[in-house]
Amino acid sequence: MAERSLHRGARPGRLGLEARLLGTALWRRRGTVALAVAALTIGTSVAAALIHVSKDVSRKLSRELRLLGPNLLLVPERAATAAAGDADGGDYLDVAEARTRLARAGLDGVPLLYLVAVEHGRAIQVVGADLEAARRVHPAWTFASGSDGPEGDAARAAQPQGGALIGRRLMERLGLAPGQRVTLTLPGGTRSLGLVIGNVLNAGGPDEESLWIPLADAQALSGLPGRASLVQARLAAGGDPAAAVRALEAGGGMRALVLHALSDTEAGLLKRMRRLMALVTVAALLAGGLCTFGTLTDLALERRRDIALMKALGAGPRDIVRQLVGESLAIGLMGGVAGWLLGVVFAEIIGRRVFFSSVAIGWDVPPLVIGLALLTAGLAGLGPVRLALVVEPAGALKGD
Repeated sequence: MAERSLHRGARPGRLGLEARLLGTALWRRRGTVALAVAALTIGTSVAAALIHVSKDVSRKLSRELRLLGPNLLLVPERAATAAAGDADGGDYLDVAEARTRLARAGLDGVPLLYLVAVEHGRAIQVVGADLEAARRVHPAWTFASGSDGPEGDAARAAQPQGGALIGRRLMERLGLAPGQRVTLTLPGGTRSLGLVIGNVLNAGGPDEESLWIPLADAQALSGLPGRASLVQARLAAGGDPAAAVRALEAGGGMRALVLHALSDTEAGLLKRMRRLMALVTVAALLAGGLCTFGTLTDLALERRRDIALMKALGAGPRDIVRQLVGESLAIGLMGGVAGWLLGVVFAEIIGRRVFFSSVAIGWDVPPLVIGLALLTAGLAGLGPVRLALVVEPAGALKGD
Protein backbone atom coordinates (compact mmCIF):
# COMPACT_ATOMS: atom_id res chain seq x y z
CA MET A 1 0.00 0.00 0.00
CA ALA A 2 2.79 2.43 0.95
CA GLU A 3 4.68 1.62 -2.25
CA ARG A 4 1.54 2.23 -4.36
CA SER A 5 0.94 5.61 -2.67
CA LEU A 6 4.58 6.50 -3.31
CA HIS A 7 4.12 5.83 -7.04
CA ARG A 8 0.94 7.95 -7.09
CA GLY A 9 2.78 10.85 -5.51
CA ALA A 10 5.74 10.43 -7.83
CA ARG A 11 3.70 10.92 -10.98
CA PRO A 12 2.67 14.57 -10.33
CA GLY A 13 6.21 15.31 -9.18
CA ARG A 14 7.62 13.93 -12.42
CA LEU A 15 5.16 15.93 -14.48
CA GLY A 16 6.13 19.07 -12.62
CA LEU A 17 9.81 18.35 -13.22
CA GLU A 18 9.20 17.82 -16.95
CA ALA A 19 7.17 21.03 -17.12
CA ARG A 20 10.06 22.95 -15.50
CA LEU A 21 12.54 21.37 -17.91
CA LEU A 22 10.27 22.33 -20.82
CA GLY A 23 10.02 25.94 -19.66
CA THR A 24 13.78 26.14 -19.07
CA ALA A 25 14.56 24.68 -22.51
CA LEU A 26 12.25 27.16 -24.24
CA TRP A 27 13.55 30.12 -22.25
CA ARG A 28 17.24 29.32 -22.80
CA ARG A 29 16.68 29.34 -26.56
CA ARG A 30 14.02 32.01 -26.57
CA GLY A 31 15.40 33.67 -29.70
CA THR A 32 15.04 30.52 -31.81
CA VAL A 33 11.70 29.72 -30.18
CA ALA A 34 10.46 33.23 -30.95
CA LEU A 35 11.27 32.67 -34.64
CA ALA A 36 9.25 29.44 -34.64
CA VAL A 37 6.35 31.13 -32.87
CA ALA A 38 6.50 34.04 -35.32
CA ALA A 39 6.41 31.67 -38.30
CA LEU A 40 3.37 29.87 -36.90
CA THR A 41 1.74 33.16 -35.96
CA ILE A 42 1.97 34.45 -39.53
CA GLY A 43 0.59 31.23 -41.01
CA THR A 44 -2.25 30.83 -38.53
CA SER A 45 -3.14 34.54 -38.67
CA VAL A 46 -3.78 34.21 -42.41
CA ALA A 47 -5.81 31.06 -41.76
CA ALA A 48 -7.80 32.76 -38.98
CA ALA A 49 -8.48 35.84 -41.09
CA LEU A 50 -9.65 33.84 -44.10
CA ILE A 51 -11.83 31.53 -41.99
CA HIS A 52 -13.51 34.55 -40.39
CA VAL A 53 -13.95 36.26 -43.77
CA SER A 54 -15.19 33.08 -45.48
CA LYS A 55 -17.81 32.37 -42.83
CA ASP A 56 -19.05 35.95 -42.63
CA VAL A 57 -18.99 36.65 -46.37
CA SER A 58 -20.77 33.35 -47.10
CA ARG A 59 -23.51 34.34 -44.69
CA LYS A 60 -23.82 37.82 -46.15
CA LEU A 61 -23.66 36.55 -49.73
CA SER A 62 -26.40 34.02 -49.01
CA ARG A 63 -28.51 36.82 -47.55
CA GLU A 64 -27.98 38.98 -50.62
CA LEU A 65 -28.73 36.13 -53.01
CA ARG A 66 -31.99 35.48 -51.15
CA LEU A 67 -33.18 38.76 -52.62
CA LEU A 68 -33.38 36.97 -55.96
CA GLY A 69 -36.47 35.21 -54.63
CA PRO A 70 -37.57 31.57 -54.87
CA ASN A 71 -35.34 29.10 -56.66
CA LEU A 72 -37.58 26.03 -56.54
CA LEU A 73 -41.15 25.38 -57.71
CA LEU A 74 -43.46 22.57 -56.67
CA VAL A 75 -46.05 21.95 -59.40
CA PRO A 76 -48.76 19.33 -59.99
CA GLU A 77 -47.86 16.23 -61.93
CA ARG A 78 -50.86 16.27 -64.22
CA ALA A 79 -50.37 12.80 -65.63
CA ALA A 80 -50.31 11.22 -62.17
CA THR A 81 -53.36 13.08 -60.87
CA ALA A 82 -55.32 12.45 -64.04
CA ALA A 83 -54.52 8.74 -63.86
CA ALA A 84 -55.84 8.74 -60.30
CA GLY A 85 -59.16 10.07 -61.59
CA ASP A 86 -58.95 13.46 -59.84
CA ALA A 87 -60.73 15.45 -62.51
CA ASP A 88 -61.13 18.55 -60.34
CA GLY A 89 -57.60 18.54 -58.98
CA GLY A 90 -55.63 17.52 -62.04
CA ASP A 91 -54.15 21.00 -62.45
CA TYR A 92 -53.85 21.84 -58.76
CA LEU A 93 -51.84 20.85 -55.72
CA ASP A 94 -53.19 19.71 -52.39
CA VAL A 95 -51.96 22.45 -50.05
CA ALA A 96 -51.81 20.26 -46.92
CA GLU A 97 -49.77 17.59 -48.69
CA ALA A 98 -47.46 20.21 -50.23
CA ARG A 99 -46.78 21.74 -46.82
CA THR A 100 -46.05 18.31 -45.36
CA ARG A 101 -43.47 17.66 -48.08
CA LEU A 102 -41.90 21.10 -47.62
CA ALA A 103 -41.52 20.45 -43.90
CA ARG A 104 -40.00 17.04 -44.63
CA ALA A 105 -37.46 18.67 -46.98
CA GLY A 106 -36.74 21.46 -44.48
CA LEU A 107 -37.84 24.20 -46.90
CA ASP A 108 -39.86 27.38 -46.50
CA GLY A 109 -42.46 27.85 -49.20
CA VAL A 110 -45.69 29.61 -50.12
CA PRO A 111 -48.64 28.01 -51.99
CA LEU A 112 -50.06 30.24 -54.74
CA LEU A 113 -53.46 30.00 -56.44
CA TYR A 114 -53.71 31.92 -59.72
CA LEU A 115 -57.10 33.21 -60.91
CA VAL A 116 -58.48 35.60 -63.49
CA ALA A 117 -61.29 37.75 -62.08
CA VAL A 118 -63.34 40.64 -63.42
CA GLU A 119 -63.70 44.02 -61.74
CA HIS A 120 -66.03 46.52 -63.48
CA GLY A 121 -65.59 44.68 -66.75
CA ARG A 122 -61.80 44.66 -66.51
CA ALA A 123 -59.86 41.38 -66.29
CA ILE A 124 -57.45 41.21 -63.34
CA GLN A 125 -54.91 38.55 -62.50
CA VAL A 126 -55.49 37.52 -58.90
CA VAL A 127 -52.99 35.56 -56.81
CA GLY A 128 -54.07 33.88 -53.58
CA ALA A 129 -51.27 33.45 -51.06
CA ASP A 130 -50.26 33.57 -47.42
CA LEU A 131 -48.93 37.11 -47.63
CA GLU A 132 -46.51 36.74 -44.72
CA ALA A 133 -45.06 33.54 -46.18
CA ALA A 134 -44.83 35.20 -49.60
CA ARG A 135 -42.77 38.00 -48.12
CA ARG A 136 -40.36 35.51 -46.54
CA VAL A 137 -39.81 33.83 -49.90
CA HIS A 138 -39.55 37.24 -51.65
CA PRO A 139 -37.43 39.29 -49.20
CA ALA A 140 -36.84 41.98 -51.85
CA TRP A 141 -40.53 42.96 -51.82
CA THR A 142 -41.35 46.32 -50.29
CA PHE A 143 -44.68 47.93 -49.55
CA ALA A 144 -45.92 51.50 -49.83
CA SER A 145 -49.08 53.34 -48.92
CA GLY A 146 -49.55 54.48 -52.50
CA SER A 147 -48.39 58.02 -51.86
CA ASP A 148 -45.44 59.38 -53.84
CA GLY A 149 -44.52 61.80 -51.05
CA PRO A 150 -42.42 61.34 -47.92
CA GLU A 151 -45.14 59.28 -46.27
CA GLY A 152 -45.07 56.80 -49.14
CA ASP A 153 -41.28 56.57 -48.99
CA ALA A 154 -41.38 55.96 -45.25
CA ALA A 155 -43.87 53.13 -45.70
CA ARG A 156 -41.88 51.19 -48.28
CA ALA A 157 -40.45 48.78 -45.74
CA ALA A 158 -43.70 48.47 -43.80
CA GLN A 159 -45.43 45.18 -43.23
CA PRO A 160 -48.37 44.49 -45.55
CA GLN A 161 -51.57 45.89 -44.10
CA GLY A 162 -54.95 44.19 -44.01
CA GLY A 163 -56.88 43.50 -47.19
CA ALA A 164 -55.30 42.84 -50.56
CA LEU A 165 -51.93 43.87 -51.93
CA ILE A 166 -52.04 45.56 -55.29
CA GLY A 167 -49.07 45.57 -57.61
CA ARG A 168 -47.86 49.04 -58.51
CA ARG A 169 -48.20 48.49 -62.26
CA LEU A 170 -51.74 47.13 -61.88
CA MET A 171 -52.69 50.09 -59.67
CA GLU A 172 -51.39 52.58 -62.21
CA ARG A 173 -53.03 50.78 -65.13
CA LEU A 174 -56.49 50.49 -63.54
CA GLY A 175 -56.44 53.71 -61.53
CA LEU A 176 -57.10 51.91 -58.24
CA ALA A 177 -55.77 53.10 -54.86
CA PRO A 178 -55.18 51.72 -51.35
CA GLY A 179 -58.29 51.87 -49.18
CA GLN A 180 -60.60 51.48 -52.17
CA ARG A 181 -63.16 48.67 -52.05
CA VAL A 182 -63.39 46.37 -55.08
CA THR A 183 -65.63 43.46 -55.98
CA LEU A 184 -64.08 40.57 -57.85
CA THR A 185 -66.25 38.28 -59.93
CA LEU A 186 -65.32 35.12 -61.75
CA PRO A 187 -66.03 35.10 -65.50
CA GLY A 188 -69.64 34.04 -65.89
CA GLY A 189 -70.68 35.68 -62.64
CA THR A 190 -70.85 32.48 -60.61
CA ARG A 191 -69.01 33.78 -57.53
CA SER A 192 -67.92 37.19 -56.25
CA LEU A 193 -65.70 38.55 -53.49
CA GLY A 194 -65.60 42.04 -51.98
CA LEU A 195 -62.41 43.29 -50.37
CA VAL A 196 -60.45 46.44 -49.52
CA ILE A 197 -57.11 47.19 -51.17
CA GLY A 198 -54.30 47.44 -48.65
CA ASN A 199 -50.74 48.47 -49.45
CA VAL A 200 -49.02 48.76 -52.81
CA LEU A 201 -46.59 45.99 -53.71
CA ASN A 202 -43.20 47.00 -55.18
CA ALA A 203 -41.72 43.80 -56.59
CA GLY A 204 -39.78 45.06 -59.61
CA GLY A 205 -41.22 42.41 -61.95
CA PRO A 206 -44.38 40.73 -63.21
CA ASP A 207 -45.66 40.30 -59.63
CA GLU A 208 -46.59 44.01 -59.80
CA GLU A 209 -49.24 43.14 -62.42
CA SER A 210 -51.33 41.12 -59.95
CA LEU A 211 -53.75 41.64 -57.10
CA TRP A 212 -52.59 39.56 -54.14
CA ILE A 213 -55.28 38.31 -51.77
CA PRO A 214 -55.32 35.79 -48.88
CA LEU A 215 -55.21 32.19 -50.08
CA ALA A 216 -58.43 31.24 -48.27
CA ASP A 217 -60.31 34.05 -50.07
CA ALA A 218 -58.95 32.94 -53.44
CA GLN A 219 -59.95 29.33 -52.74
CA ALA A 220 -63.46 30.42 -51.74
CA LEU A 221 -63.78 32.61 -54.83
CA SER A 222 -62.64 29.84 -57.18
CA GLY A 223 -64.45 27.00 -55.40
CA LEU A 224 -61.15 25.12 -54.91
CA PRO A 225 -60.79 24.64 -51.14
CA GLY A 226 -57.42 23.30 -50.09
CA ARG A 227 -55.95 23.74 -53.58
CA ALA A 228 -53.07 25.76 -55.05
CA SER A 229 -51.66 26.20 -58.53
CA LEU A 230 -48.05 25.81 -57.40
CA VAL A 231 -45.69 26.35 -54.47
CA GLN A 232 -42.71 28.70 -54.53
CA ALA A 233 -39.87 27.64 -52.21
CA ARG A 234 -36.41 28.73 -51.28
CA LEU A 235 -33.48 26.27 -51.31
CA ALA A 236 -30.70 27.59 -49.10
CA ALA A 237 -27.34 28.38 -50.69
CA GLY A 238 -25.09 25.35 -50.55
CA GLY A 239 -28.06 22.99 -50.19
CA ASP A 240 -28.42 19.80 -52.21
CA PRO A 241 -31.03 20.37 -54.96
CA ALA A 242 -31.18 16.67 -55.84
CA ALA A 243 -31.97 15.68 -52.23
CA ALA A 244 -34.65 18.37 -52.00
CA VAL A 245 -36.25 17.18 -55.25
CA ARG A 246 -36.31 13.57 -54.02
CA ALA A 247 -37.91 14.57 -50.73
CA LEU A 248 -40.56 16.70 -52.44
CA GLU A 249 -41.44 14.20 -55.16
CA ALA A 250 -41.61 11.18 -52.81
CA GLY A 251 -45.18 9.89 -52.95
CA GLY A 252 -45.88 11.12 -56.49
CA GLY A 253 -48.45 13.60 -57.74
CA MET A 254 -46.04 16.54 -57.64
CA ARG A 255 -42.91 17.64 -59.48
CA ALA A 256 -40.14 19.80 -58.02
CA LEU A 257 -38.49 22.13 -60.53
CA VAL A 258 -35.18 23.74 -59.54
CA LEU A 259 -34.57 27.13 -61.12
CA HIS A 260 -30.96 26.30 -61.98
CA ALA A 261 -30.04 29.82 -63.08
CA LEU A 262 -30.46 31.00 -59.48
CA SER A 263 -29.29 27.93 -57.58
CA ASP A 264 -26.22 27.41 -59.78
CA THR A 265 -25.23 31.07 -59.38
CA GLU A 266 -25.39 30.81 -55.60
CA ALA A 267 -23.62 27.46 -55.39
CA GLY A 268 -20.94 28.51 -57.91
CA LEU A 269 -20.10 31.76 -56.16
CA LEU A 270 -19.89 30.18 -52.73
CA LYS A 271 -17.87 27.17 -53.91
CA ARG A 272 -15.34 29.30 -55.79
CA MET A 273 -14.92 31.66 -52.86
CA ARG A 274 -14.49 28.83 -50.36
CA ARG A 275 -12.07 26.99 -52.64
CA LEU A 276 -9.93 30.10 -53.06
CA MET A 277 -9.83 30.78 -49.33
CA ALA A 278 -9.07 27.13 -48.56
CA LEU A 279 -6.12 27.12 -50.98
CA VAL A 280 -4.69 30.34 -49.53
CA THR A 281 -5.16 28.97 -46.00
CA VAL A 282 -3.37 25.73 -46.85
CA ALA A 283 -0.54 27.66 -48.53
CA ALA A 284 -0.14 29.93 -45.50
CA LEU A 285 -0.11 26.99 -43.08
CA LEU A 286 2.35 25.10 -45.29
CA ALA A 287 4.69 28.09 -45.39
CA GLY A 288 4.41 28.53 -41.63
CA GLY A 289 4.97 24.79 -41.11
CA LEU A 290 8.11 24.77 -43.26
CA CYS A 291 9.55 27.75 -41.39
CA THR A 292 8.72 26.07 -38.08
CA PHE A 293 10.30 22.82 -39.29
CA GLY A 294 13.52 24.60 -40.15
CA THR A 295 13.61 26.46 -36.86
CA LEU A 296 12.87 23.36 -34.76
CA THR A 297 15.50 21.41 -36.70
CA ASP A 298 18.08 24.09 -35.90
CA LEU A 299 16.94 23.94 -32.29
CA ALA A 300 17.43 20.16 -32.21
CA LEU A 301 20.90 20.45 -33.77
CA GLU A 302 21.89 23.03 -31.17
CA ARG A 303 20.83 20.62 -28.43
CA ARG A 304 22.68 17.53 -29.63
CA ARG A 305 24.96 17.59 -26.59
CA ASP A 306 22.01 18.05 -24.22
CA ILE A 307 20.17 15.15 -25.83
CA ALA A 308 23.31 13.01 -25.67
CA LEU A 309 23.73 13.83 -21.98
CA MET A 310 20.08 12.89 -21.30
CA LYS A 311 20.64 9.55 -23.03
CA ALA A 312 23.86 8.98 -21.11
CA LEU A 313 22.00 9.58 -17.84
CA GLY A 314 19.44 6.94 -18.73
CA ALA A 315 16.70 8.80 -20.60
CA GLY A 316 14.89 6.48 -22.99
CA PRO A 317 13.44 7.24 -26.45
CA ARG A 318 10.02 7.99 -24.90
CA ASP A 319 11.51 10.62 -22.61
CA ILE A 320 13.30 12.29 -25.52
CA VAL A 321 10.20 12.21 -27.74
CA ARG A 322 7.98 13.52 -24.93
CA GLN A 323 10.32 16.43 -24.27
CA LEU A 324 10.61 17.47 -27.94
CA VAL A 325 6.91 16.98 -28.68
CA GLY A 326 6.09 19.05 -25.62
CA GLU A 327 8.29 21.86 -26.93
CA SER A 328 6.64 21.67 -30.38
CA LEU A 329 3.14 21.76 -28.91
CA ALA A 330 4.03 24.66 -26.61
CA ILE A 331 5.30 26.58 -29.65
CA GLY A 332 2.14 25.61 -31.54
CA LEU A 333 -0.10 26.81 -28.70
CA MET A 334 1.65 30.18 -28.49
CA GLY A 335 1.62 30.58 -32.27
CA GLY A 336 -2.05 29.58 -32.48
CA VAL A 337 -3.22 32.06 -29.85
CA ALA A 338 -1.12 34.89 -31.29
CA GLY A 339 -2.20 33.95 -34.84
CA TRP A 340 -5.88 34.06 -33.94
CA LEU A 341 -5.55 37.49 -32.32
CA LEU A 342 -3.64 38.83 -35.33
CA GLY A 343 -6.09 37.11 -37.68
CA VAL A 344 -8.98 39.03 -36.14
CA VAL A 345 -7.21 42.26 -37.05
CA PHE A 346 -6.46 41.02 -40.58
CA ALA A 347 -10.08 39.88 -41.05
CA GLU A 348 -11.37 43.33 -40.13
CA ILE A 349 -8.92 44.97 -42.55
CA ILE A 350 -9.93 42.60 -45.38
CA GLY A 351 -13.61 43.16 -44.65
CA ARG A 352 -13.27 46.95 -44.65
CA ARG A 353 -10.95 47.25 -47.67
CA VAL A 354 -12.31 44.47 -49.91
CA PHE A 355 -15.96 43.94 -48.98
CA PHE A 356 -16.62 47.39 -47.45
CA SER A 357 -18.16 45.79 -44.40
CA SER A 358 -17.10 44.74 -40.93
CA VAL A 359 -16.53 41.03 -40.30
CA ALA A 360 -18.35 39.30 -37.46
CA ILE A 361 -16.05 37.44 -35.05
CA GLY A 362 -16.94 33.75 -34.79
CA TRP A 363 -16.12 32.28 -31.40
CA ASP A 364 -15.97 28.81 -32.90
CA VAL A 365 -12.87 29.86 -34.87
CA PRO A 366 -10.25 30.01 -32.03
CA PRO A 367 -10.39 26.25 -31.25
CA LEU A 368 -10.07 25.51 -34.97
CA VAL A 369 -7.13 27.88 -35.46
CA ILE A 370 -5.30 26.68 -32.34
CA GLY A 371 -5.92 23.08 -33.42
CA LEU A 372 -4.40 23.82 -36.84
CA ALA A 373 -1.40 25.47 -35.17
CA LEU A 374 -0.87 22.47 -32.87
CA LEU A 375 -1.18 20.08 -35.82
CA THR A 376 1.28 22.12 -37.91
CA ALA A 377 3.77 22.36 -35.05
CA GLY A 378 3.41 18.65 -34.29
CA LEU A 379 4.11 17.68 -37.90
CA ALA A 380 7.01 20.15 -38.07
CA GLY A 381 8.47 18.55 -34.94
CA LEU A 382 8.69 15.07 -36.48
CA GLY A 383 11.99 15.87 -38.20
CA PRO A 384 13.74 17.12 -35.03
CA VAL A 385 12.42 14.09 -33.12
CA ARG A 386 13.97 11.77 -35.70
CA LEU A 387 17.28 13.64 -35.48
CA ALA A 388 17.23 13.41 -31.69
CA LEU A 389 16.59 9.66 -31.69
CA VAL A 390 19.66 8.92 -33.83
CA VAL A 391 22.05 10.98 -31.69
CA GLU A 392 24.89 8.79 -30.34
CA PRO A 393 25.81 9.90 -26.79
CA ALA A 394 29.51 9.06 -27.04
CA GLY A 395 30.13 10.85 -30.32
CA ALA A 396 28.01 13.90 -29.45
CA LEU A 397 29.68 14.36 -26.06
CA LYS A 398 33.09 14.20 -27.72
CA GLY A 399 31.98 16.91 -30.13
CA ASP A 400 31.91 14.68 -33.25
